[in-house]
Amino acid sequence: MYAIKLNEQINTFDCPDCGKKSMTVWGFVSKDNAAHAVYYAALMTGHDQPSVRLTLSIGRWGVDNTDEENAQGRHWVFIEARPTTDSYEMTVREPEESFYFDKCILGDPMSRTEALASSLLKGFFAVADFVAFNDPAVKSYLCGQQVSSEGRNGFAQF
Repeated sequence: MYAIKLNEQINTFDCPDCGKKSMTVWGFVSKDNAAHAVYYAALMTGHDQPSVRLTLSIGRWGVDNTDEENAQGRHWVFIEARPTTDSYEMTVREPEESFYFDKCILGDPMSRTEALASSLLKGFFAVADFVAFNDPAVKSYLCGQQVSSEGRNGFAQF
């Protein structure tokens, strides 16, 4: 059974590719009451075609494993979710496309080819689906609604 812990605020950023304003949220996912995953979700609100760019790290997370020196046993993928008429679709992208590519704390990045061939793929998609349904900001955006700050202290003011 999964559970989610949301970060405190929704932050805005300028897309490094086009300069348009977008939003980012992050959180932690536990599985069976144990730390399991960390995610960063970039909500590309300034783009013509909406998408959520999800950087997802699964592995040895927990109180004693929160720094770069303890990143062994973690792997991460970059998944893009795009809304469809009645749901959304996800695809694994190359890790270099992630805004968090240089974050060693996430563990070992997996290329699209590696991820698709990995026994971890099913777990990555399970956590990604859980985030899409249980992070109010991600869910509302994928449903074509205004980004929800439910469960957070609103939007960061810059």
